[in-house]
Amino acid sequence: MIQRNLINALVTLAIFFVALVLIGAIFEDELLRGTTWVAQNVGFVGMCLILLVTDTLVTPFPPDILLIVVAHSELADNWFRYVTILSLVSVFAGMQGWMIGRWLAHFPFARRLFGEFKDENREFIQRYGFWAVAIGATTPLPFSATCWGAGILGLRWTTVLAAAVLFRIPRFILYYWLIIATGHWFW
Repeated sequence: MIQRNLINALVTLAIFFVALVLIGAIFEDELLRGTTWVAQNVGFVGMCLILLVTDTLVTPFPPDILLIVVAHSELADNWFRYVTILSLVSVFAGMQGWMIGRWLAHFPFARRLFGEFKDENREFIQRYGFWAVAIGATTPLPFSATCWGAGILGLRWTTVLAAAVLFRIPRFILYYWLIIATGHWFW
């Protein structure tokens, strides 16, 4: 099951980058104007707030858009600082998502939906929960959904935090590097 999920994650990642390349090629001028506008009008603090909301709540907004803004604006001069701060905001947002999941676990609909699975697979969840969060932290899939699920299923907060720190922060740096390394494909 873990191997299949890892393969699915890698395929999703490849599709995501192909989509970015195509969007970058088709809408190059619009993307450049958009990233400049975001950097100048929303600012870095605004970008952090956007990420906090989108990585806490389940939304289809990938944080990689913010990495593209950093890469193609004046923020690129201090990219490591900005990308690290964004990754820490994402980890914090994931922990908020975990708390939302813990809160949702008290409601009857969540107990009906997840309770039987949780009871039947308690050992599996404890053994592989870290890796499920790690996969969620590294793929373009909504990290918040992974964290909500971890909270609902009762995964310990320390496990979620460890997976988020060990995989979410490097993911941001790696994705930023991929954006820069393939910049001629995007712009």
